[in-house]
Parts: sequence; C-alpha cells; structure tokens
Amino acid sequence: MMAGPLGAVVGGALQSILSRQTRPPGSNECMPAQGEQVFISNLVAIMTKICMADGNISDLERKTIHTFFSRALGYRGTEMRFIDALIDETERVNPDLQEVCRVFDQFAVREQRLLMLDLLYQIAMADHVLTEGEMNAIQLVVGALGIAPEEHDRIRSRYSQAMRQDHLVTLGLSPSASNGEIKKAYRQLASQYHPDKVSHLGPELIQFSEKKFREINEAYEELKKEKGIT
Repeated sequence: MMAGPLGAVVGGALQSILSRQTRPPGSNECMPAQGEQVFISNLVAIMTKICMADGNISDLERKTIHTFFSRALGYRGTEMRFIDALIDETERVNPDLQEVCRVFDQFAVREQRLLMLDLLYQIAMADHVLTEGEMNAIQLVVGALGIAPEEHDRIRSRYSQAMRQDHLVTLGLSPSASNGEIKKAYRQLASQYHPDKVSHLGPELIQFSEKKFREINEAYEELKKEKGIT
C-alpha cells in the first residue's frame, strides 16, 4: 500500500506523528483512513513541491494548505499534524514531481485534478507573486495529469485579474494607477529595498530585502508587459 515515490514520505510522516502524539481518551480525532493516505500524501506532496519551486515554503503558503484541509475536509489536531508532517517530509525527501503526479493520477478523477490545479494557483499566489519557477512547476503538473489546455486556461484566467491587481498592490498602487505612477513607484521601491542598502544590518534583513526587491522587480516586469510600459 505504501509503494511508490512517497512510500517513505507517508511512512515517515505516520511514524513521526504516532511516535510524538497521543490522542486523549474519548477523542474522536483519527488519522486519515488507509485508503486516503496515498491520495492525501501525493496531494500534499504536489502542493509542497509548488511551494518549493521558488526556493522555500513560506508561512503564507503553508497556511493556504492548512486552510484547504481545515475547510474542505474538516481536519483538526492530529489530522493537521499529519499534514504538517507530510509537508516537512516532502521537503526533506524532495521527490520527483513528475513521478508524484503519476501516482496521484492513479487515484484522482477529473474533478479532483481540476480542484488541485485551482489549489496550486492559490498556493503559488499566497505571497502575491507567481514566480517563473512556480509557473513551470504548475505547467509540469498540468501535463503530467493530462489536464486539457482549455481547462487550464479557464482556471488560470480566474487568477489573471488577481495577479494584475497583486502586481499593483506590490508597488503600493491602486488599479487606476497610470503608467507614469507605476514607473515612479517602482523606482522608489527598488531604491528603498535594494539589498545594498541593508548590507551592514545582518543576514535576516538582507534576506528580507532581497525577497522584497525580487518581488518588486517581478511585479514591475509583468506590469511592463501588460501595459506596454517602455
């Protein structure tokens, strides 16, 4: 039952949960049924691999995964710790995304594949920036699961407007901002968050500044293409 690329992930997660957690008497919490474990573990692994596509799993991305399992499946307590263990173990093992999708595809029906694709966009955009690495990973999932281009376009289009709005939000602008205002905001923010400005203030601030600087540049590049800014 635990065969496949995530056998070690599921086993490791279960072992971790069962070795550290003891359910109180009378608790109605339970681990996902065995029939769900392969499906859930591969679902979580795909989500996690999208988070990892830009180099790290952010708190916002992890929270988005939590929100799905909490709202859609009613996960709490031990069940949510199981999800966290799967996220951590997937990050550690770093399984091949194509192979994880292959196993997931054996258990998923069309509606589940499309729901997962929608979730992947939610996760990728949790930090308001859809990076090239995240987009490439999503495209790989689409191909591996055989999702039709028109279905992918339909889901992606729902996020296109949100992405444009997020690019403007990243620059601190409203949807009505002119091209001149966009260029001015970009120059100010790029100067403010340039890593050289905080190079003497320690690694934490340098890392934060580099992330913000990258977000600002990615947002501006997208807005340039969308609005024809030269």
